[in-house]
Amino acid sequence: MAMTHDYLEFLDERIGISPTNSEEELQAAEVISDLMGQHDVEASVEEFSAPLVAGLTPALLAVACLLGMILVGTGVLPLTLIGLILAVAPAVLSVLRLFGRAPQLSFGPRAQSQNVVAVHRASGPLVTKGSRTIVIAAHYDSPRENFLYTSPVAPYLPLLNRLAVPCSFAVAVCALIQLLGFLPAPFRIIVWIVGILATLPAMVPAVGAIAERTAPCTDGVNDNKAAVAALLGILENVRPSGVEPKARPVVVPEEASEETPDQDDEVPVPVDGEASAEPGFVFGVRHGEKILRELSILPESCDIEYVAPVRPAAPVVAEAPSAEPTPEPEQDDAPAVTSETAPLELDAEKTVETSTLEADDALATAREDLLATGRFEIVMDDESRGVGPKDASGLSAMDDDFDLDATQPAPPVERPDAPSDPEWGKTSYRPQLTSVARRASLFDLPDPSGRETDPFATNPNAQRVPAQGTQGAEQQELEVMSGAPQVEPLETIGTQDQAAEEEAGAPGEKPKNIVLSLINRLRGKAAATDEPDDESDDEDGSNWRSGAATRSGLRLVDDEIPADEEVPTEEELRDAVLSLGDDELIAHDIWFVALGASSLDHAGMRSFLARHRSEVRGCFVVNLDCIGAGRLVTLKNEGREETRRADRRMTRLLGGAASDLHVELGQETHDWADTDATPAMRSSLRAVTLMGLDDNGLPALSGTPDDVTENVSGDQAAQVAALVTEMIRRS
Repeated sequence: MAMTHDYLEFLDERIGISPTNSEEELQAAEVISDLMGQHDVEASVEEFSAPLVAGLTPALLAVACLLGMILVGTGVLPLTLIGLILAVAPAVLSVLRLFGRAPQLSFGPRAQSQNVVAVHRASGPLVTKGSRTIVIAAHYDSPRENFLYTSPVAPYLPLLNRLAVPCSFAVAVCALIQLLGFLPAPFRIIVWIVGILATLPAMVPAVGAIAERTAPCTDGVNDNKAAVAALLGILENVRPSGVEPKARPVVVPEEASEETPDQDDEVPVPVDGEASAEPGFVFGVRHGEKILRELSILPESCDIEYVAPVRPAAPVVAEAPSAEPTPEPEQDDAPAVTSETAPLELDAEKTVETSTLEADDALATAREDLLATGRFEIVMDDESRGVGPKDASGLSAMDDDFDLDATQPAPPVERPDAPSDPEWGKTSYRPQLTSVARRASLFDLPDPSGRETDPFATNPNAQRVPAQGTQGAEQQELEVMSGAPQVEPLETIGTQDQAAEEEAGAPGEKPKNIVLSLINRLRGKAAATDEPDDESDDEDGSNWRSGAATRSGLRLVDDEIPADEEVPTEEELRDAVLSLGDDELIAHDIWFVALGASSLDHAGMRSFLARHRSEVRGCFVVNLDCIGAGRLVTLKNEGREETRRADRRMTRLLGGAASDLHVELGQETHDWADTDATPAMRSSLRAVTLMGLDDNGLPALSGTPDDVTENVSGDQAAQVAALVTEMIRRS
């Protein structure tokens, strides 16, 4: 996953702050599109628009609720009615959301943004019709600072957001009580104060959200360049490119020629759109000095000078002057050019044909000369060429009655008589072997149809009897009937001999008592269970009974690693293991989506789902957010209103992959805010979010000035890329 580190460094270097609805965001989208295009996938930039107040709707409703609660207690009927409407509005919208009838508030000016989408189509031998589509999403727009995330209120922000919806119902009840004039005034005042206090849980986050719109942007390294780098790392695993991330190359037009022509050469140069008069000699359209001055590309003090291109010279072949006169041409109208006046220009094809014909004539002449020497003969198509006398002395010297197929009689073997050979009758006597006997020994092979013999048995000529089985018993009976001596199996013989030696003991000694022998055996077993020390082993290894080497000679392999050899790191070993199952990895349709305008109520994900609803129906959605720092967790549920639960299957797959990859992955609830995966969950898609949380339960470094490169871990982003890759492989 080293590429994830490279992508993180490249994005941090190439992309600065890129807030929503800005030119910097568009440039960031183009950079990400170029990086995706390096992986042999077609990346497209999809533009969309969203209302500027989309992310401020909860905050505006909270302000309206507080204002309405203040007006409802003034006692003036018109103000009371206006205040009642404003105070009850958040509660009414919450009830409508529970029944799926909430209206979409899209008023005011609209902002422009874009998504970057790349698709990997399923391939490989494991592609099936029912393979699941997977969407990997991460937003790339930079967030703004939120002063609440660095204030003492930060630990209580999740709790305040959770209490916002219940408190809106309490505010609505308190506002209705103010209309009941028959109630005592002191009681209504107390209820009025309680209603104002009930608006505070929603009012505190609203103040932070409104101030955030005018705050400066953060670097967004953790929120959310780390997630985009992990997304590109997953793309590298699925469609590896093998190249380091780089920016789009600048296309520079190639010059017609690097050589400067001589001033004496007159070469036509097209000026101001005029084409060259000579066909086949057009390097491009060149404009004159006047048009270039009108474009104001160069300063007026700059001198403009045009250099004429050089026409490529035709191939010229020069011949040396020949003493023979040049023949005159047959046609009178064709001019004759001699080698003395000018170099001869020849056509390349004719020159090659002439050289080939001359070479063939030379080879033919050499072949005829060699055949005339009489040193060898060439026979082709039943046609022979004699090249000299043949040596047939070996064949002509044979007798006429000599038969090659007949067996010739060998001379009789002369054996010495008994008196003449001093070794006769002794064990050292060896008869003289003839050449026929030497050849016969080569054919002294065992007969496959004969019986198999055991060379280590008592009688080598006897057949081996198996130790067990009915077939072994039948063979033993046949052997007994045939009169051959019986041979016991090797295992039985060794056991009996060893038992006899133990019982008999050494020669000259009395047999040991059975009780003492049993005691000695028990002592021997007890001693065998204890591990002997290395010092007890003899130098020759006589005390070592369990192998070819002594225990003192044993060594660990890790101790023998050379000092100059590089030991593979844990990350390299993980990459090597993960690269074994590429067929399972590429067998899915995988969408890589870099979302824009996430701060505008996650407008990027909403636009993507609306445009590709039919293509991603029933897909898995994995959202990456703030994964470069903090405690890595999966969110069990999301959304302050209309809370949705994360997909259990994906959560289980991520948990199993994290356990196998030794990555610490926890689970936390996130029912106090939305993420980019929340709209997908509300659209009945299976989704899960991977996020890094700080000690306060907030997205790590998000909306703070500390969101810089020094505080972000590239290793953690690489772990997330490996984790999601393994989840895709197992899905």
